[in-house]
Amino acid sequence: MDPKLLVIIAAALCIIVCAAAALYSIKTCAPALASVTAEKPELGSKLLITIILGEALAIYGLLIAFMIIARVPAIALMEAADAEYAAIQTLTASVTMSSTAVIASIGIAYCGPAMMTAAAESPKVSQLIYWG
Repeated sequence: MDPKLLVIIAAALCIIVCAAAALYSIKTCAPALASVTAEKPELGSKLLITIILGEALAIYGLLIAFMIIARVPAIALMEAADAEYAAIQTLTASVTMSSTAVIASIGIAYCGPAMMTAAAESPKVSQLIYWG
């Protein structure tokens, strides 16, 4: 397989998987945030962090994809064996970033709504969120 094509596939994989991971975490946390802010509007800005963390997954994926795309000219100038090795390294980096984003998304989606529900139900949890 052409090393340049493999690098472009790696960049696309990184963007698509990280965006899907961000979508999952935001889709899971947004209804919980909406219900908590309807009940206690003062908690809305404090609990927005779960949505921000989800969005950060997509931004990190996009950043890594740009770094991968920046390697294409350097890989094009390499010898065939070196170019294949560099392309496989790039694909490995993309898979690593994508799997990390998926795992983080699952963690955000699991803990975010639970934290929001606890903050809405218990004043002690609300104080912990306010004061750290």
